Amino acid sequence: MKRVLPFLVLFCVFGAVACSGDSSLSSEDKKLIDALAVTVAEDATFPGTADDAKCIAEKHVSILGAAYILENNLTDSVAFDDWDPVEAELSRNDFKNLFKETIGCVDKGIQLTLGEDADLEDLSEESIECLAKQIVNDDFLDALYDAGNLDEDPPDEMIFSMFENCPSFLVDSLVEGMGLDRESAECLADKVGADFLMFSVEAASLPEDEMPEGSTEFLAELFSAAADCDINIEDVFQ
Repeated sequence: MKRVLPFLVLFCVFGAVACSGDSSLSSEDKKLIDALAVTVAEDATFPGTADDAKCIAEKHVSILGAAYILENNLTDSVAFDDWDPVEAELSRNDFKNLFKETIGCVDKGIQLTLGEDADLEDLSEESIECLAKQIVNDDFLDALYDAGNLDEDPPDEMIFSMFENCPSFLVDSLVEGMGLDRESAECLADKVGADFLMFSVEAASLPEDEMPEGSTEFLAELFSAAADCDINIEDVFQ
């Protein structure tokens, strides 16, 4: 999941949207929107139509302001391509609004694009739907804003929040990572929840001869849950 986040962030900001124009904009703002829309449409990663590009430009001008767009030369293709909203030192409110207002227009479009991404091909439709909602979740956006850099691994709380708020993610992980059938994975996920993920992440971060605090209790819970779900956990971990 960690290698997927940069893709999600870029898509969220520059992905396709469908919305109407804002009649309250000045003629200067409208000219700027038209220029920025051309730049957006020419971006190699842009998957939408000319109308989608104009909507993205409208969102950026509305939230960031014409002065910011001009100061950062975002109508220039190279400058636009290099601009990273995570590193742009926007206010927290502007950063979150930029994501929310843009993504709010394209819920189904985002789900379709995420579902077609090779890194997410093992996710169920339920997980894809939940992921599309989670990337505009306040806690997720706050964590992303606080991270301030996409070149590094995102903070664990961003990953944990997805699994806590989208139980199907854990089911998908158990199916793919442990080779369980979906019924068994759903049973185990229901019993151990996101604690399983948190334990696994913490264990992976420690030296080989160390275990997370509370390991004995958690492993006892895990083996008990596996027995209730008719899973031979020892076979799974071999």
